[in-house]
Amino acid sequence: MANFTDFRLDGEVTVVTGACGGLSGAVIPGLLAYGSDIALLDMDEKNIQQSIEDFKKQAKEKLKLEKVPEMKGYVCDVSDAANVNQVFEKIHAEFGKYPLHLLNTAGYCENFPAEKYPAKNAARLISVNLLGSLYVAQAWARPLIENKVQGASAVMIGSMSGNIVNDPQPQICYNMSKAGVIHMVKTLAAEWSKYNIRINTLSPGYISGPLTAKVIQADPKMYDRWMSMVPMHRMAEPQEFAGTILYLLSNQASSYTTGANIIADGGYACW
Repeated sequence: MANFTDFRLDGEVTVVTGACGGLSGAVIPGLLAYGSDIALLDMDEKNIQQSIEDFKKQAKEKLKLEKVPEMKGYVCDVSDAANVNQVFEKIHAEFGKYPLHLLNTAGYCENFPAEKYPAKNAARLISVNLLGSLYVAQAWARPLIENKVQGASAVMIGSMSGNIVNDPQPQICYNMSKAGVIHMVKTLAAEWSKYNIRINTLSPGYISGPLTAKVIQADPKMYDRWMSMVPMHRMAEPQEFAGTILYLLSNQASSYTTGANIIADGGYACW
C-alpha cells in the first residue's frame, strides 16, 4: 500500500533561491526535517553564511535532528544567466550529484503608476522575477535532461498578482512578471513531462513580514484596504506555505501534479 504522507527527501539536494528571505526561512527547516541537503542561493554571502548557522542551530535545538543534512551557500544573481549556470555547475561539483529539487523564491516588488514606470526599473524587475525564473529553471533542468536523471521536481513562486490586479497599489511590472512565471511553468511542465520532470507554481497572497510591515507603517490605510478584500481578514504567516511547497517537491506525495498553480491567498481571488 502506498504511503500517501511520505514527504521524505533523504539523500537528495534541493536548490533554494532567495534563501535569506522570509518564505525560504519558513520552508528550509521543513526540507531539513525531511532529510534534504540544501544549496542556498542569495545575493549576500554574509547573510547566506549567517542563515546556514541559524538553520543548523534550529535543526539541532528545535527539530532535534541527530544528523543535520548538508548545507552550502552560493552568491548568485538570478538575472545573470551566465552566473546562474556557473553556480549550478559548482553545486553539482561540491555535492557530487545533481539537485533533484528546486525552490525559486528570488524576486521583489515595487510600485509606480503604470504611465510613469521608469524603463530602467521595469527592465530590472522583469530580469529578476521572470527571466531569472527561466534561467534558474534551465540551469537546474538541463543537466537532468542531458544525463537522463529521473524524478525531479521544482516549485516557482508566483503570486495572486499573476491572476488578479491588486488594489490600491500600482505594480504593473510585478503583476506582469508573476503572470509570466505562472504561464512559463505551464509551458515547462508540458515540455519537460517526457523527461519525468515536474514543475509547479505556488501563488501566495499578502505575507506578513518586514516588507509588508514597512508598507503598512507608511500607509495604515493600505492595510485596511487589503484586509477588506481578503475573506480571511488577515495576512499569511510564511510558515503557512511550507506544507504546500513540501508537497509539491515530494515525488511521492505529488507524483501526478505538474503545471499547477496553487493560489494560497486567504480567499482574495474569490471576490
